[in-house]
Amino acid sequence: MRKVLIIAWCALTRLARDKKALIILLLMPMVLIGILGAAIGNMMDGGGLQAFPVVVVNADQPAKMALPPGTPPEVADKLPVTDLGKMFINDILGSQQVKEILEVTTETDLAAAKDLVTAGKAVCALYVPPTFSADVLGGKASAVEIYGDPGDPTRTQLVAQIARSFTEEVTTASLAAQVIGPDQVQQFLHETEEQLPNVTVTTAGTKRVKAIQYYSAAMAIMFMVMTAFSRAKDILQERHDGTLARILVSPTSKAQMIMGQILGNMAIVLAQFGILMIGTKLLYQVSWGNWAASITLGTAFALAAAGIGTAAAGIFDDPRTADALTGVIGMIFAALSGSMFPIYLFPEGLKLVAKFVPNYWALQGFLDQMSGLGLSYLWLPVAILGTIGLVTGGVGAWRLASK
Repeated sequence: MRKVLIIAWCALTRLARDKKALIILLLMPMVLIGILGAAIGNMMDGGGLQAFPVVVVNADQPAKMALPPGTPPEVADKLPVTDLGKMFINDILGSQQVKEILEVTTETDLAAAKDLVTAGKAVCALYVPPTFSADVLGGKASAVEIYGDPGDPTRTQLVAQIARSFTEEVTTASLAAQVIGPDQVQQFLHETEEQLPNVTVTTAGTKRVKAIQYYSAAMAIMFMVMTAFSRAKDILQERHDGTLARILVSPTSKAQMIMGQILGNMAIVLAQFGILMIGTKLLYQVSWGNWAASITLGTAFALAAAGIGTAAAGIFDDPRTADALTGVIGMIFAALSGSMFPIYLFPEGLKLVAKFVPNYWALQGFLDQMSGLGLSYLWLPVAILGTIGLVTGGVGAWRLASK
Protein backbone atom coordinates (compact mmCIF):
# COMPACT_ATOMS: atom_id res chain seq x y z
CA MET A 1 0.00 0.00 0.00
CA ARG A 2 2.93 2.30 0.75
CA LYS A 3 4.14 2.08 -2.86
CA VAL A 4 0.65 2.84 -4.14
CA LEU A 5 0.53 5.99 -2.01
CA ILE A 6 4.02 7.02 -3.12
CA ILE A 7 3.07 6.68 -6.80
CA ALA A 8 -0.12 8.70 -6.21
CA TRP A 9 1.82 11.37 -4.31
CA CYS A 10 4.40 11.62 -7.10
CA ALA A 11 1.62 12.21 -9.65
CA LEU A 12 0.14 14.97 -7.49
CA THR A 13 3.43 16.74 -6.79
CA ARG A 14 4.51 16.46 -10.43
CA LEU A 15 1.37 18.27 -11.51
CA ALA A 16 1.80 20.89 -8.77
CA ARG A 17 5.17 21.85 -10.32
CA ASP A 18 3.67 22.23 -13.80
CA LYS A 19 2.76 25.92 -13.99
CA LYS A 20 1.15 25.62 -17.42
CA ALA A 21 -1.12 22.83 -16.21
CA LEU A 22 -2.09 24.79 -13.10
CA ILE A 23 -3.12 27.76 -15.20
CA ILE A 24 -5.36 25.55 -17.34
CA LEU A 25 -6.81 23.57 -14.44
CA LEU A 26 -7.29 26.36 -11.89
CA LEU A 27 -6.99 29.85 -13.33
CA MET A 28 -9.00 29.22 -16.50
CA PRO A 29 -12.10 27.86 -14.73
CA MET A 30 -12.03 30.73 -12.22
CA VAL A 31 -11.95 33.25 -15.06
CA LEU A 32 -14.73 31.47 -16.96
CA ILE A 33 -16.89 31.32 -13.83
CA GLY A 34 -16.64 35.08 -13.43
CA ILE A 35 -17.33 35.78 -17.12
CA LEU A 36 -20.28 33.38 -17.44
CA GLY A 37 -21.75 34.34 -14.09
CA ALA A 38 -21.81 38.00 -15.15
CA ALA A 39 -22.81 37.47 -18.78
CA ILE A 40 -25.54 34.85 -18.26
CA GLY A 41 -26.73 36.21 -14.92
CA ASN A 42 -29.09 38.78 -16.46
CA MET A 43 -30.63 36.18 -18.75
CA MET A 44 -31.12 33.69 -15.91
CA ASP A 45 -32.75 36.45 -13.89
CA GLY A 46 -35.32 37.43 -16.48
CA GLY A 47 -34.86 36.41 -20.11
CA GLY A 48 -37.65 35.43 -22.45
CA LEU A 49 -38.42 31.71 -22.43
CA GLN A 50 -40.63 29.26 -24.25
CA ALA A 51 -43.66 27.66 -22.63
CA PHE A 52 -42.65 25.36 -19.78
CA PRO A 53 -44.45 22.77 -17.61
CA VAL A 54 -45.97 23.69 -14.25
CA VAL A 55 -48.01 21.40 -11.99
CA VAL A 56 -50.75 22.81 -9.74
CA VAL A 57 -52.23 21.22 -6.63
CA ASN A 58 -55.48 22.96 -5.70
CA ALA A 59 -56.55 21.95 -2.20
CA ASP A 60 -58.67 25.09 -1.74
CA GLN A 61 -62.16 24.76 -0.29
CA PRO A 62 -64.93 27.18 -1.42
CA ALA A 63 -65.95 29.79 1.15
CA LYS A 64 -68.14 32.84 1.68
CA MET A 65 -66.91 36.34 2.28
CA ALA A 66 -66.67 37.37 5.93
CA LEU A 67 -69.02 40.27 6.71
CA PRO A 68 -68.77 42.87 9.47
CA PRO A 69 -70.32 42.06 12.85
CA GLY A 70 -74.01 42.78 12.99
CA THR A 71 -74.73 41.92 9.36
CA PRO A 72 -78.30 40.51 9.15
CA PRO A 73 -78.35 36.71 8.66
CA GLU A 74 -80.49 37.02 5.57
CA VAL A 75 -77.75 39.10 3.92
CA ALA A 76 -75.07 36.55 4.80
CA ASP A 77 -77.24 33.72 3.47
CA LYS A 78 -77.48 35.41 0.09
CA LEU A 79 -73.73 35.65 -0.35
CA PRO A 80 -72.40 33.30 -3.02
CA VAL A 81 -69.84 30.60 -2.29
CA THR A 82 -66.54 31.54 -3.91
CA ASP A 83 -63.76 29.16 -4.98
CA LEU A 84 -60.66 31.31 -5.49
CA GLY A 85 -58.42 28.31 -6.14
CA LYS A 86 -60.62 27.20 -9.02
CA MET A 87 -60.81 30.79 -10.27
CA PHE A 88 -57.02 31.02 -10.22
CA ILE A 89 -56.60 27.84 -12.26
CA ASN A 90 -59.40 28.46 -14.76
CA ASP A 91 -59.34 32.24 -15.24
CA ILE A 92 -55.67 33.06 -14.68
CA LEU A 93 -53.60 30.00 -15.49
CA GLY A 94 -56.13 29.03 -18.14
CA SER A 95 -56.05 32.40 -19.89
CA GLN A 96 -54.61 32.61 -23.39
CA GLN A 97 -51.77 34.91 -22.30
CA VAL A 98 -50.61 32.57 -19.59
CA LYS A 99 -50.97 29.51 -21.82
CA GLU A 100 -48.31 31.03 -24.08
CA ILE A 101 -45.71 30.68 -21.33
CA LEU A 102 -47.05 27.95 -19.02
CA GLU A 103 -48.07 24.36 -19.73
CA VAL A 104 -50.28 23.76 -16.71
CA THR A 105 -51.23 20.32 -15.43
CA THR A 106 -53.02 19.50 -12.18
CA GLU A 107 -52.30 16.99 -9.46
CA THR A 108 -54.25 16.06 -6.36
CA ASP A 109 -51.26 14.99 -4.28
CA LEU A 110 -48.57 17.48 -3.26
CA ALA A 111 -45.89 14.81 -2.83
CA ALA A 112 -46.52 13.55 -6.37
CA ALA A 113 -46.24 17.12 -7.67
CA LYS A 114 -42.91 17.59 -5.88
CA ASP A 115 -41.68 14.34 -7.39
CA LEU A 116 -42.44 15.71 -10.87
CA VAL A 117 -40.26 18.74 -10.11
CA THR A 118 -37.47 16.56 -8.72
CA ALA A 119 -37.63 14.34 -11.80
CA GLY A 120 -37.34 17.37 -14.08
CA LYS A 121 -40.83 16.89 -15.54
CA ALA A 122 -42.06 20.23 -14.21
CA VAL A 123 -40.27 23.50 -13.51
CA CYS A 124 -42.24 24.05 -10.33
CA ALA A 125 -45.24 22.88 -8.34
CA LEU A 126 -47.78 25.42 -7.14
CA TYR A 127 -49.81 24.55 -4.05
CA VAL A 128 -53.06 26.37 -3.15
CA PRO A 129 -53.82 25.56 0.53
CA PRO A 130 -57.27 24.40 1.74
CA THR A 131 -58.05 27.68 3.52
CA PHE A 132 -57.00 29.99 0.67
CA SER A 133 -60.53 31.22 -0.19
CA ALA A 134 -61.60 31.44 3.44
CA ASP A 135 -58.49 33.39 4.44
CA VAL A 136 -58.65 35.86 1.56
CA LEU A 137 -62.40 36.42 1.94
CA GLY A 138 -61.91 36.82 5.68
CA GLY A 139 -59.25 39.48 5.32
CA LYS A 140 -56.45 37.23 6.54
CA ALA A 141 -53.04 36.58 5.06
CA SER A 142 -52.70 33.46 2.96
CA ALA A 143 -49.77 31.84 1.23
CA VAL A 144 -49.46 30.16 -2.14
CA GLU A 145 -46.44 27.90 -2.03
CA ILE A 146 -44.09 27.41 -4.96
CA TYR A 147 -41.82 24.35 -4.99
CA GLY A 148 -39.25 25.17 -7.63
CA ASP A 149 -36.34 23.53 -9.41
CA PRO A 150 -33.23 25.01 -7.71
CA GLY A 151 -31.43 25.07 -11.05
CA ASP A 152 -34.20 27.08 -12.69
CA PRO A 153 -34.87 30.18 -10.54
CA THR A 154 -35.94 32.42 -13.42
CA ARG A 155 -39.02 30.53 -14.45
CA THR A 156 -39.96 29.72 -10.85
CA GLN A 157 -39.99 33.43 -10.10
CA LEU A 158 -42.16 34.04 -13.16
CA VAL A 159 -44.80 31.62 -11.83
CA ALA A 160 -44.55 33.25 -8.41
CA GLN A 161 -45.18 36.67 -9.99
CA ILE A 162 -48.30 35.41 -11.76
CA ALA A 163 -49.61 33.99 -8.48
CA ARG A 164 -48.71 37.19 -6.64
CA SER A 165 -50.52 39.37 -9.16
CA PHE A 166 -53.68 37.32 -8.77
CA THR A 167 -53.66 37.30 -4.98
CA GLU A 168 -53.01 41.03 -4.79
CA GLU A 169 -56.01 41.79 -7.00
CA VAL A 170 -58.38 39.42 -5.24
CA THR A 171 -58.99 41.69 -2.26
CA THR A 172 -61.94 41.71 0.07
CA ALA A 173 -63.01 45.10 -1.21
CA SER A 174 -63.20 44.11 -4.89
CA LEU A 175 -65.14 40.96 -4.07
CA ALA A 176 -67.48 42.86 -1.79
CA ALA A 177 -68.20 45.36 -4.55
CA GLN A 178 -69.39 42.50 -6.75
CA VAL A 179 -71.46 40.82 -4.05
CA ILE A 180 -73.16 43.45 -1.88
CA GLY A 181 -72.85 46.64 -3.95
CA PRO A 182 -70.73 49.80 -3.74
CA ASP A 183 -72.79 51.65 -1.11
CA GLN A 184 -72.42 48.96 1.52
CA VAL A 185 -68.75 48.50 0.63
CA GLN A 186 -67.86 52.05 1.67
CA GLN A 187 -68.98 51.38 5.21
CA PHE A 188 -67.34 47.95 5.14
CA LEU A 189 -63.99 49.41 4.00
CA HIS A 190 -64.09 52.00 6.75
CA GLU A 191 -64.43 49.30 9.40
CA THR A 192 -61.96 46.79 7.95
CA GLU A 193 -59.35 49.07 6.35
CA GLU A 194 -56.52 47.57 8.37
CA GLN A 195 -57.63 43.97 7.78
CA LEU A 196 -57.37 43.66 3.99
CA PRO A 197 -55.48 40.51 3.05
CA ASN A 198 -51.74 40.58 2.78
CA VAL A 199 -51.27 37.53 0.60
CA THR A 200 -47.72 36.27 0.17
CA VAL A 201 -46.12 33.86 -2.26
CA THR A 202 -43.32 31.75 -0.87
CA THR A 203 -40.79 29.34 -2.25
CA ALA A 204 -40.91 26.30 0.02
CA GLY A 205 -37.87 24.19 0.77
CA THR A 206 -35.45 25.90 -1.61
CA LYS A 207 -33.14 28.88 -1.90
CA ARG A 208 -32.58 30.69 -5.13
CA VAL A 209 -29.50 29.55 -7.04
CA LYS A 210 -27.73 32.47 -8.70
CA ALA A 211 -25.95 32.33 -12.03
CA ILE A 212 -22.54 32.62 -10.37
CA GLN A 213 -23.36 29.59 -8.21
CA TYR A 214 -24.60 27.62 -11.20
CA TYR A 215 -21.47 28.23 -13.22
CA SER A 216 -19.15 27.67 -10.26
CA ALA A 217 -20.44 24.11 -10.05
CA ALA A 218 -20.71 23.68 -13.83
CA MET A 219 -17.17 24.85 -14.61
CA ALA A 220 -15.66 22.93 -11.71
CA ILE A 221 -17.30 19.74 -12.99
CA MET A 222 -16.25 20.36 -16.59
CA PHE A 223 -12.59 20.99 -15.73
CA MET A 224 -12.45 18.06 -13.32
CA VAL A 225 -13.41 15.76 -16.20
CA MET A 226 -10.90 17.45 -18.50
CA THR A 227 -8.21 16.91 -15.86
CA ALA A 228 -9.09 13.23 -15.56
CA PHE A 229 -8.92 12.84 -19.33
CA SER A 230 -5.58 14.63 -19.52
CA ARG A 231 -4.24 12.14 -16.97
CA ALA A 232 -5.22 9.34 -19.36
CA LYS A 233 -2.87 10.86 -21.92
CA ASP A 234 -0.12 11.14 -19.30
CA ILE A 235 -0.44 7.46 -18.36
CA LEU A 236 -0.17 6.45 -22.01
CA GLN A 237 2.77 8.81 -22.48
CA GLU A 238 4.58 7.14 -19.59
CA ARG A 239 4.12 3.78 -21.29
CA HIS A 240 5.17 5.19 -24.65
CA ASP A 241 8.34 6.80 -23.24
CA GLY A 242 9.34 3.71 -21.29
CA THR A 243 8.87 5.30 -17.86
CA LEU A 244 6.52 2.53 -16.79
CA ALA A 245 8.94 -0.17 -17.91
CA ARG A 246 11.73 1.35 -15.82
CA ILE A 247 9.49 1.50 -12.76
CA LEU A 248 8.44 -2.11 -13.20
CA VAL A 249 12.10 -3.16 -13.16
CA SER A 250 12.09 -2.11 -9.50
CA PRO A 251 10.28 -4.23 -6.87
CA THR A 252 6.94 -2.71 -7.91
CA SER A 253 4.17 -4.84 -9.36
CA LYS A 254 1.97 -3.77 -12.25
CA ALA A 255 -1.06 -3.86 -9.94
CA GLN A 256 0.62 -1.45 -7.52
CA MET A 257 1.54 0.83 -10.40
CA ILE A 258 -2.01 0.88 -11.77
CA MET A 259 -3.60 1.43 -8.35
CA GLY A 260 -1.16 4.24 -7.68
CA GLN A 261 -2.04 5.90 -10.97
CA ILE A 262 -5.78 5.62 -10.28
CA LEU A 263 -5.38 6.99 -6.76
CA GLY A 264 -3.17 9.77 -8.11
CA ASN A 265 -5.80 10.70 -10.68
CA MET A 266 -8.46 10.89 -8.00
CA ALA A 267 -6.22 12.92 -5.68
CA ILE A 268 -5.47 15.43 -8.45
CA VAL A 269 -9.13 15.84 -9.42
CA LEU A 270 -10.23 16.12 -5.80
CA ALA A 271 -7.52 18.69 -5.02
CA GLN A 272 -8.64 20.67 -8.06
CA PHE A 273 -12.24 20.64 -6.82
CA GLY A 274 -11.22 21.74 -3.31
CA ILE A 275 -9.21 24.68 -4.65
CA LEU A 276 -12.01 25.78 -6.99
CA MET A 277 -14.58 25.45 -4.23
CA ILE A 278 -12.57 27.59 -1.82
CA GLY A 279 -11.52 30.00 -4.58
CA THR A 280 -15.10 30.70 -5.70
CA LYS A 281 -16.14 31.16 -2.09
CA LEU A 282 -13.40 33.73 -1.45
CA LEU A 283 -13.42 35.50 -4.82
CA TYR A 284 -17.12 35.39 -5.79
CA GLN A 285 -18.75 34.73 -2.39
CA VAL A 286 -20.36 31.59 -3.78
CA SER A 287 -22.39 29.55 -1.31
CA TRP A 288 -22.04 25.81 -1.93
CA GLY A 289 -24.63 24.95 0.70
CA ASN A 290 -23.72 22.32 3.28
CA TRP A 291 -19.94 22.00 2.98
CA ALA A 292 -19.82 18.41 4.20
CA ALA A 293 -22.46 17.41 1.65
CA SER A 294 -20.70 19.29 -1.16
CA ILE A 295 -17.33 17.72 -0.30
CA THR A 296 -18.97 14.27 -0.23
CA LEU A 297 -20.48 14.90 -3.65
CA GLY A 298 -17.18 16.31 -4.94
CA THR A 299 -15.36 13.20 -3.73
CA ALA A 300 -17.89 10.94 -5.46
CA PHE A 301 -17.48 12.88 -8.70
CA ALA A 302 -13.68 12.81 -8.36
CA LEU A 303 -13.96 9.02 -8.13
CA ALA A 304 -16.18 8.95 -11.24
CA ALA A 305 -13.87 11.26 -13.17
CA ALA A 306 -10.77 9.28 -12.17
CA GLY A 307 -12.50 6.06 -13.17
CA ILE A 308 -13.47 7.43 -16.57
CA GLY A 309 -9.93 8.75 -17.11
CA THR A 310 -8.50 5.34 -16.23
CA ALA A 311 -10.93 3.65 -18.61
CA ALA A 312 -9.84 6.03 -21.37
CA ALA A 313 -6.19 5.13 -20.70
CA GLY A 314 -7.10 1.48 -20.93
CA ILE A 315 -9.05 1.84 -24.17
CA PHE A 316 -6.63 4.00 -26.18
CA ASP A 317 -3.07 3.12 -27.10
CA ASP A 318 -1.63 6.29 -28.62
CA PRO A 319 -1.23 9.37 -26.35
CA ARG A 320 -2.02 11.84 -29.14
CA THR A 321 -5.17 10.00 -30.14
CA ALA A 322 -6.25 9.82 -26.52
CA ASP A 323 -5.60 13.54 -26.05
CA ALA A 324 -7.68 14.51 -29.09
CA LEU A 325 -10.61 12.16 -28.55
CA THR A 326 -10.92 12.62 -24.80
CA GLY A 327 -10.94 16.39 -25.32
CA VAL A 328 -13.91 16.05 -27.64
CA ILE A 329 -15.66 13.63 -25.28
CA GLY A 330 -15.09 15.99 -22.37
CA MET A 331 -16.68 18.89 -24.24
CA ILE A 332 -19.66 16.70 -25.19
CA PHE A 333 -20.08 15.71 -21.55
CA ALA A 334 -20.00 19.37 -20.53
CA ALA A 335 -22.49 20.45 -23.20
CA LEU A 336 -24.97 17.66 -22.49
CA SER A 337 -24.90 18.13 -18.72
CA GLY A 338 -25.72 21.84 -18.78
CA SER A 339 -22.24 23.06 -17.88
CA MET A 340 -22.18 25.47 -20.82
CA PHE A 341 -25.84 26.49 -20.93
CA PRO A 342 -28.67 25.80 -18.43
CA ILE A 343 -30.19 22.40 -19.08
CA TYR A 344 -33.77 23.60 -18.60
CA LEU A 345 -33.55 25.20 -22.06
CA PHE A 346 -32.76 21.83 -23.68
CA PRO A 347 -35.31 19.89 -25.76
CA GLU A 348 -36.89 17.00 -23.89
CA GLY A 349 -34.86 14.44 -25.84
CA LEU A 350 -31.55 15.99 -24.83
CA LYS A 351 -32.68 16.21 -21.21
CA LEU A 352 -33.13 12.45 -21.25
CA VAL A 353 -29.74 11.87 -22.88
CA ALA A 354 -28.09 14.14 -20.29
CA LYS A 355 -28.96 11.67 -17.52
CA PHE A 356 -26.48 9.21 -19.01
CA VAL A 357 -23.62 11.68 -18.45
CA PRO A 358 -21.94 11.71 -15.00
CA ASN A 359 -21.54 15.49 -15.16
CA TYR A 360 -25.34 15.82 -15.08
CA TRP A 361 -25.69 14.03 -11.73
CA ALA A 362 -22.88 16.02 -10.20
CA LEU A 363 -24.31 19.34 -11.36
CA GLN A 364 -27.84 18.53 -10.20
CA GLY A 365 -26.46 17.34 -6.87
CA PHE A 366 -24.54 20.58 -6.30
CA LEU A 367 -27.57 22.67 -7.29
CA ASP A 368 -29.71 20.73 -4.82
CA GLN A 369 -27.25 21.46 -2.03
CA MET A 370 -26.89 25.11 -3.02
CA SER A 371 -30.67 25.46 -2.88
CA GLY A 372 -30.84 23.96 0.59
CA LEU A 373 -32.75 20.80 -0.27
CA GLY A 374 -30.77 18.79 2.29
CA LEU A 375 -29.07 15.45 2.57
CA SER A 376 -32.05 13.43 1.33
CA TYR A 377 -31.25 14.74 -2.16
CA LEU A 378 -27.55 13.88 -1.87
CA TRP A 379 -27.47 10.10 -1.83
CA LEU A 380 -28.79 9.36 -5.32
CA PRO A 381 -26.12 11.37 -7.20
CA VAL A 382 -23.43 10.10 -4.82
CA ALA A 383 -24.51 6.50 -5.39
CA ILE A 384 -24.65 6.92 -9.18
CA LEU A 385 -21.28 8.68 -9.37
CA GLY A 386 -19.65 6.18 -7.02
CA THR A 387 -20.93 3.30 -9.13
CA ILE A 388 -19.68 4.94 -12.32
CA GLY A 389 -16.25 5.45 -10.76
CA LEU A 390 -15.91 1.89 -9.51
CA VAL A 391 -17.14 0.30 -12.74
CA THR A 392 -15.11 2.44 -15.15
CA GLY A 393 -12.07 2.35 -12.88
CA GLY A 394 -12.30 -1.44 -12.73
CA VAL A 395 -12.59 -1.71 -16.50
CA GLY A 396 -9.68 0.66 -16.99
CA ALA A 397 -7.48 -1.20 -14.47
CA TRP A 398 -8.27 -4.51 -16.18
CA ARG A 399 -7.41 -3.11 -19.60
CA LEU A 400 -4.18 -1.52 -18.38
CA ALA A 401 -3.13 -4.72 -16.65
CA SER A 402 -3.65 -6.71 -19.86
CA LYS A 403 -1.43 -4.43 -21.96
